[in-house]
Amino acid sequence: MELTFLGHSGFFAKLGSKKFLFDPWFGSDNQRLIPATATPSQFRQVDAIFVSHEHFDHCDGKALADIVGRTLAHVIGPAEALDLIPVAERLKMRVKVGERFTVNGYEVTVVQAQHPKSAYPVGFVVRCGGQKLYHAGDTYDFYGLTGIDADVGLLPIGGTYTMDLFAAITALKRLRLKHVIPMHYGTFKQIEADVGDFAKRVKTSSRTQCHVLQPGQSIEL
Repeated sequence: MELTFLGHSGFFAKLGSKKFLFDPWFGSDNQRLIPATATPSQFRQVDAIFVSHEHFDHCDGKALADIVGRTLAHVIGPAEALDLIPVAERLKMRVKVGERFTVNGYEVTVVQAQHPKSAYPVGFVVRCGGQKLYHAGDTYDFYGLTGIDADVGLLPIGGTYTMDLFAAITALKRLRLKHVIPMHYGTFKQIEADVGDFAKRVKTSSRTQCHVLQPGQSIEL
């Protein structure tokens, strides 16, 4: 598994022979403290794009339409998000929590997320090539995380309608991941977090390995 952190909650992931995007946000915002590290034109081969909910910093409709027009990637997410993305209906896969399906050689499980400002938030577990990746989207910690089966987790730690770093530590104890990569912090003033402190707490309180990626940085797990 190779993961590239695009900033905020965005990731480009290679699992086996498949390539995926999760919540990529390429836009600029006058409050954005860390600019995007990629442009839509960089993505020439993508099998699927996962969108966790409808908010602008997770559902970048115009950019996703550009990528889909070039790659014919499926866009997978809740209806409330997909309705905002101007791509052909045949390439949209509207999903709900609890669904599990296989498409084009990879398996998707749609899991619950708790984000009170979203109409219908979800997370995803993607299994491919014997590896399981969990993208939490925007969510608080909640008991239902115990049912999620994954090796690698991408978790928000910035607070403000998601877990803060302390809640993310509790979430890790429920999830039992082998690896965690923090996300959704530092992009705005409201979600600033001490990622170094998070990494230290993960090391001392769990068996999970924490990997802090700078925007644009990649890791192979």
